Amino acid sequence: MSSIFLLLIILWVLFLLFWVRVINQWEVWLKEFLGQYTETVTPGLTFVIPWVQTIKKVDVREQVINVPEQQIITKDNVWVAVDWVVYVQIVDPYKSMYEISNVFMAVVNLAQTGLRSVLWTMSLDETLSNREFINGKLLEALDRDTGKWWVKIMRVEIKRLDPPKDIQESMSKQMKAERDKRAQILEAEWYKSALITKSEWDKQSKILQAEWERQMQILQAEWKAQATIVVAQADAKSMELQSLAAQEFFKWSAVTKEQLKVIENALWGGNTKYILDNDILGAVGKAFGIK
Repeated sequence: MSSIFLLLIILWVLFLLFWVRVINQWEVWLKEFLGQYTETVTPGLTFVIPWVQTIKKVDVREQVINVPEQQIITKDNVWVAVDWVVYVQIVDPYKSMYEISNVFMAVVNLAQTGLRSVLWTMSLDETLSNREFINGKLLEALDRDTGKWWVKIMRVEIKRLDPPKDIQESMSKQMKAERDKRAQILEAEWYKSALITKSEWDKQSKILQAEWERQMQILQAEWKAQATIVVAQADAKSMELQSLAAQEFFKWSAVTKEQLKVIENALWGGNTKYILDNDILGAVGKAFGIK
């Protein structure tokens, strides 16, 4: 019994090793039985009978195909070197595997042919300045031609597009001359702007100076007018005081000589008595310094 049990264990281990397979997430397997396609197996566990069933593995992830560098002549007879890549993804593993022998090689050949067809219709300047347009045309053409193999062209990118060395040197000189020209134009515009700014500043400065002088003249005139008013008021006040003083003087001088004689008699003797009003007494007191 133990020998039979051990034999069963060995057979089970061999079964697991040779019959049970694990399919990765990014793969699809095509099973063939004695060389004939039987089924498409998705990721997970599957059983494969050794020597009877065979497997073709298909990677369904997006893949990058590097197209070899090409020398292509443009519309204006200039050779350019083009290096570019194509991003593809297999949509139907069965058709991409059984309807063409090498789908990626077919994509490369179609890409090279399509690139020549596009660049032949464009001049060098158009080629160098319209990479996005070229990418779009190539993507459209490749996606249309590879549809029958169920291969999806995701995008096309030109990595390098170089004209001959002599043309590159000529373009470099032209670009340098253009940069120098732009620098001179910018310098002239800066100088012009500086002159305009200085002229505008001088104009504003003169306007401000004139306005300041005008304000000073107005202030001086106002000061003179106020000073004249103050002087006139002082003169008027002085004249008013002089007038009051003159009135007082005339009021004091209203004491007649007879009144002074009466006062003299009253002050220096005599028995006769006189009655004097307050105005006369005040005048006399001021005259003699009596308070």
